Formats: sequence, structure tokens, C-alpha cells
Amino acid sequence: MKKPLLIAILLSSLSLFLVWWILQNYLLYSRLKKDTQIYLSQTLNGEELEKELPSKIIANLEKINQKLNKINFKKLESIQAVSNDLLLLSKKFIETDRSYIVLLQNSDEIRATGGFTGSFFILESQAGQIQTPIIQDIYVPDGQFQGFVEAPAGLKEYLSAGKGIRLPDANWWPDFPSSAEEILNFFAKVDDKKYEGVISINLQVVEKLLAITGDIYLPDYQQYINQDNFAQIARADRDEFFPGSQEKVNFLNHFFKIFKLELSKKIKEEPQAFLALIQEMINNKDLQAYSQDQEIQELIERRKIAGRMQNNQEVLYYFPVESNVGINKANRLVSRQITIDIKENGEVLSLNFRNNNQFPYINYQRLYTNPNTTLQSIKINGQAIEKIDQRLMQTNNGQTWLEIGFLVAILENSSTQVEINLKSNLNQEQKREVFVAKQAGLRNSELRINDQEIQFTGDQLINLD
Repeated sequence: MKKPLLIAILLSSLSLFLVWWILQNYLLYSRLKKDTQIYLSQTLNGEELEKELPSKIIANLEKINQKLNKINFKKLESIQAVSNDLLLLSKKFIETDRSYIVLLQNSDEIRATGGFTGSFFILESQAGQIQTPIIQDIYVPDGQFQGFVEAPAGLKEYLSAGKGIRLPDANWWPDFPSSAEEILNFFAKVDDKKYEGVISINLQVVEKLLAITGDIYLPDYQQYINQDNFAQIARADRDEFFPGSQEKVNFLNHFFKIFKLELSKKIKEEPQAFLALIQEMINNKDLQAYSQDQEIQELIERRKIAGRMQNNQEVLYYFPVESNVGINKANRLVSRQITIDIKENGEVLSLNFRNNNQFPYINYQRLYTNPNTTLQSIKINGQAIEKIDQRLMQTNNGQTWLEIGFLVAILENSSTQVEINLKSNLNQEQKREVFVAKQAGLRNSELRINDQEIQFTGDQLINLD
């Protein structure tokens, strides 16, 4: 028998096997899909959950997993992995009670993990049912905190007002697990309840979901909300909603009550669009999570939702991080270009900002790089600056980074260039690869490394050969 014919027969056999396997398990998958849709719909709508529904979902997932894991077929490996993860999450949230703090981060006022946290809610499962979340003002638990936590450089001078780290600014560290632990420490001191982890959702997530649902009409406010105008509500300056004011949270709760009803309909109608959007949100770091449950955290790491700073320290590493300390919503109209020049005698990282607002953008700029790197100088619009913060920063998993921080103001309707001159101790072979991390919450930027132009939509490992 000729080789091409043999290959064709084998491929046909594999295809027939897959068709047979799918047909055999179609009923099981259909049942699971139907039960899951009912569960999501009842949960999102705050309806009473069907008593046997959670156990039916887990039972079907277990059957599917058993069948999948018996098959040693490479094309099914990704499906097997997803199925295993879904079973783990379902068991954790359905069979045991869980509580997670969900931060709503406004990326128009950029912070290290994605944006300023003005609001939050608790994602809680009890007896297999997700409880109806209620959006709250972050200043409520912050006002109950009576302690003092020393603020790091940058936050101390420009945000703390001498009061140390406060809860609205506790997401100061770009390594999400490190910020999440700080937030959990705050809640532990003001709330008797134990929270297992933290999830962050950036403003862009809601905007992209609104693109799927279409316009949402709010009868209490007699207006339509869509992806184009939602940010106007979230963008309102903090002095317009003083601490203790219920106006903003009332509006958001009213919006999300109607929004989740429309979203549940769209998930049923267009599940693929919803799943594709989730993947996009993960790639852009608009969705990040941390759990103190080791099994869930391992899943979070596998699915690249952890927002963890990580690098093997054997290639050049650059992570530029902005923090808006001007207490305004400038970032939607601020663009940037990043240029990195790798030379034999040193490295130059240039940040070119353009501020299209009618007011200044005050940015505490940080750069995280390899710990043995030496800072030569920093220039803003060609002028060397002297006020520079430097320290070795360690993440919660023991990795060490050099942190360089300084203040840069970009005036209204103007451009500013920042030039950071560095000298790495890596050899020329190691400097042939460059890892550039993208900050959560930042809109896509232009990135240029030597002669390569790259669309900077997520973390990038660039080979300079």
C-alpha cells in the first residue's frame, strides 16, 4: 500500500472515531449545556436556584472528564484541560461556600493593576448559588480602617496625604498577587468575614460587553447606556462623588441589575462571542485574579489570569508602569510610544507621551527591570532629572526586580519625551532576547525595539536576531 494512501486511511479512521465519540456523548454535552445555561440565567437574574441543578452539573462534568481522560489523543488535550478546570471550579464554588472581592477599576485613571478602584462588590457562593452582588463604594470599608500602613515611594509623596496606604490605593504594585494580598489584609482588619481572593475587572470589560448587549435603557434615569457613554459615568471625578455619597453606587447598581439580564440573554444567543471576549480580556489583562486556595491559584496561573510579574532573569526585561497621581480621568486621551534601543554599551528606553486633554496628566512613572541593571540617567524633554526613587522590589513569590520611579507631568495638549538610560550586566548573547510586559488597563501602544515595530497588545518576548 502506498504511503499517502495509508496516511489518508489513518486520518479518515481518526475522523470517524471523533465523529463516533461526539455522537456517543452528544446527549451528555447537551444536558450539561442546558443545565449550565439555566444555572447562569437563574444566578444572573437573582432567581431561586433549582434544587438539584448544581449536583447535576457536577455529575455531568465528572462523566465527561472520565470519558475524555480515557482517550489518549493529542487533539483532545486542550479540551481535556478545559474540562478538568471547569470541574475543579464547579466543585469549589458549588460544593463549598466561597467569597471573593471584585474590584471595579477605572482605567481612565490608570493605576498599576489597571485603574483606580472606586467601587467593588463581593462575589459569593452559598449552598451552590451565586449570591446577587451589590456594588459598594470603596471608601466605605476604607473609612472603617483605623490602622497605619507605611506607603512606598511615589504613593507616599503624591497620594497618601501623610496617612500611609489606604484601601483605594492598595493596588499600587503591578504584580497582581502582591496587590491582592495587600487588599485582603485591609479587608481582614475591617471585616469579620474571610475572603479567599481578589478579582479585578477593568472599565474596558464593561465597554466590550456593552458592545455585545447593545444599548441598555435605565428607566429610573430615563437614559440609554452603551459602550460609548458608559465611561462618562465611571469617569466622574472623585470630588463629584464625595466619600459616603450613594449617588454613584445607586446608579451602578441600577445599571448592573438591568445589564446582567441583557447579558444572560446574549450569552445564550451568542456563547462563542462571549467566550472570545473573555479570552481577549485575559490577553489584555483586563481581567485578573488571585486566590489563597492553592488549587484555584494554580488554575489561575495556567490560564494566565494571575497578572504575575515573571521572567527568568536571563533576558532583558522591561515593564513600564504608570500611575495617575493627579486625581483626574486623563488616561483615555493619553497615548504613548515606547522605543527601546539595545546597544553594546547600554540600553535606552524612551517613552513618548501625548496628552490630548484640556488638563495635565500627572504620572508617577515606574520601570521594573533586571535587578543587576544600573541606571545611568533619566531625561525629560532632554533635561536630566535628579529626583529619582530606586529600590529592589520583591514580589510575593520571591522574585526580585529593580524598581525605578519618578514624576513626569505631561501638560494639556502637549507631548513629553522621557529617556531612561540603563546598563545591563547581561552578556551580548542574553541581550538578544527582550521581554516587555504590558501594564493592565493601558490602551494598546506602539512599541519599537531596534528596527522591529510591534503591536503592543500584551506581554511580548522579542528575539532580536
